[in-house]
Amino acid sequence: MRRVTLQDVAADAGVSRAAASMVVRGTGRLSDQTRERVRQSMEKLGYIYNRNAASLRSNRSWTLGFIVTDFSNPYFSAIALAFEKAASAAGYMTLISNTFDDPGQQDRLVTTMLESPVAGLAYVPALGAAAVDLPIPTLALTRPAADEGPALSSDAYAAGEMAAEHLVGVHGFRRIAYLGGAAAAVPTRERIAGVRAVMSRHADATLAAVVHGQTSIDGGARLAEELLQSGAEFDAVICHSDVIAYGVLRALHDAGLGLGRIGVTGFDSLAASEVFIPSITSVSVGTADLGRLAAEWLIRAVDDDTIQAPLPLAPYLDVRESCGCTVSREHPALITA
Repeated sequence: MRRVTLQDVAADAGVSRAAASMVVRGTGRLSDQTRERVRQSMEKLGYIYNRNAASLRSNRSWTLGFIVTDFSNPYFSAIALAFEKAASAAGYMTLISNTFDDPGQQDRLVTTMLESPVAGLAYVPALGAAAVDLPIPTLALTRPAADEGPALSSDAYAAGEMAAEHLVGVHGFRRIAYLGGAAAAVPTRERIAGVRAVMSRHADATLAAVVHGQTSIDGGARLAEELLQSGAEFDAVICHSDVIAYGVLRALHDAGLGLGRIGVTGFDSLAASEVFIPSITSVSVGTADLGRLAAEWLIRAVDDDTIQAPLPLAPYLDVRESCGCTVSREHPALITA
């Protein structure tokens, strides 16, 4: 069976091939009626756009690469979905892969994406990986790249301060534990530095323990169990992510330290944190904004190699119940400490 061409679509719709091409690529100034007529012809004839052929003709790729450490982490999947949505709106496809924090895997994926090719690459650097130096626009996400190249993240220091100040300044907790995060990761170090800064402003407050570990619900439970077994005295826990907080709260509950006994906060403000019981007080680092802005920056950088690196996103605190605040179920906006 002969492949349907764009010329076939144009003839069926009664327009020029150039006009049909504009509809396919979402460019040009055409009436809504013309665009709809072309789309109907595409559907009727079963036309499939050959993106690779178009890229070869124009010497331009319409694919962006997106590499994360683990797509099963809700934080990274939320960023990736926002990235893909923004890229699609601009006519780009997104090629997504995982490194699982393996530097060798990152190198292989980068090579594969260059061969694809992709027009630009957004990536979460694998821990210990060498800096990415590519002939295409690249943007490191959440973890600043080793060479301090273009990067987009939230202000991790301010985020750490926010979580600690709420627990110490609002609720009066004095012995704070920090659970989760990779010790070598820049955001982990910066968040903890922000927590320490708050401790230094409250003479009787202290960072009672820091326990690093895997970002998962089971990982959070194990971290809480390790903290409890260590004998460290604590009255509040700052979790490196909401996912960790889910496991921590379960482990604390099983140990008889339910809501009201230990204050708990997280980071990322995931959608599930609003319906978790108790709902998770969390520092939002703008996951959807981060993904959208990353795609928009890369798309601009494809045509403008002088574009400045994006500014860090300002975090903000979503106050809910796990910290000890009371949220009205009838009126969620009413929150009391």
